[in-house]
Amino acid sequence: MAEEKKEDRRVRRTRKLLTQALTELLQQKQVNEITVKELTDLADMNRGTFYMYYRDIYDMLEKTQDEMFEKLNEIFALRGDGEVTEQTKPILLDLFRFIGENREMCRVLLSPNGDMSFLHRLNDVLREKCLHLYLDSEPVANDEEFEYRYSFVVYGCVGLIRTWVGRDCSETPEKMAELASHLIISGGLR
Repeated sequence: MAEEKKEDRRVRRTRKLLTQALTELLQQKQVNEITVKELTDLADMNRGTFYMYYRDIYDMLEKTQDEMFEKLNEIFALRGDGEVTEQTKPILLDLFRFIGENREMCRVLLSPNGDMSFLHRLNDVLREKCLHLYLDSEPVANDEEFEYRYSFVVYGCVGLIRTWVGRDCSETPEKMAELASHLIISGGLR
């Protein structure tokens, strides 16, 4: 059993080093310009190690995003149902904390060199949570009205997130959640 924990720790460390190298390279160039050789050179490991975990750079990026969204979905699943106004700030606080903890990867994924599929997936996750909360607590005149309100809220939040990570998360997650919550409640969902 101690052997398994050691191996798990080594695997986590290896993946972390590869992810850090990928993040650094994505700050400089687009994913299609990154080679396995330069990634593994930067991470100071051989290419065989990389291929133990990933097929190619795109597979690594996809798996990295999958792990991030798995954690994000777990965070959202912890939040119960309730009024939109009661749930908005706690959910946003969880979201901003998560982004703050993953700021480097979020910054590159939301940058011009980033992967647009990340932005689309983030949009889908936020949409699902918004729809669930909204339908549980607010009567919706029609689907079109929800789509307009949702677009206003989610694209505004994504804009806040992009600006925040672009500023190296200089404000606290609490301050950002407060700001986003105020903007949503005063202009988006109410």
